[in-house]
Amino acid sequence: MSETDNVAVLRESIEYHNDPETREQYLDSYSEDLTLHGADADGLAELAAFYRAVWAAIPDLTVTIEAVMAEGDEVAARYSWAGTHAETGEEVALQSGLTWYRFEDGQIVERWVASGTGGAIEDLIEP
Repeated sequence: MSETDNVAVLRESIEYHNDPETREQYLDSYSEDLTLHGADADGLAELAAFYRAVWAAIPDLTVTIEAVMAEGDEVAARYSWAGTHAETGEEVALQSGLTWYRFEDGQIVERWVASGTGGAIEDLIEP
């Protein structure tokens, strides 16, 4: 697949993430054999559990891709998050996160989360 195709897969995945009706499809573009770096999850099942916890804490969570770069089978995305915490009613936001993805045959097979991004996300879901 081309760089453009990989970026399109990533953008579609984020669209699923942002719609509560399609969130369960968010990780459909991820390989069952996903390798994660910099995350407190080991594999696709743990990553899915993490996102279910995030969506429970921030039901209206929206991710905005601020910038994306692609080269070969890798795509890097800088993004922001915003939503309302379900328990406190407070607006929460992550101003800048960075994740790097590696694709094979149209699926995300490897993902790196920038240092500090995972902790910042966990801080957002805590009341």
